[in-house]
Amino acid sequence: MITTRVLVVDDDDRFRWRLGQFLETVPHIRVVGEAATAQEALLSAKELKPDLILMDVRLPGMSGVSATRHLCEALPQARVIVLSVYDLQEYRDAALASGASAYLIKKSMIAELIPTIQRVL
Repeated sequence: MITTRVLVVDDDDRFRWRLGQFLETVPHIRVVGEAATAQEALLSAKELKPDLILMDVRLPGMSGVSATRHLCEALPQARVIVLSVYDLQEYRDAALASGASAYLIKKSMIAELIPTIQRVL
């Protein structure tokens, strides 16, 4: 089975670390990088060429939605799952319109993340 290369993008250091620790327990998934801002995500994604980007919807500077649009244009083979604490239809619609493959609420993410990853890849 092929290993999925993941870039985790979130401005919360602890969240990135916890998510990375969780993903490292999942067979065939490897976290290849982390970013705290959209700008870092754009640079890291171009360098690392991940298969999947887990993108926080709200980031300092450029939003996760705008970053998703840029990443989908620059790396059309990569899939983006937008993560948010906000269960708002307007955020979900904006994320999907920007090219995201899925939108997950962080509080229910652990139960839904792996099945969503499998679905979008």
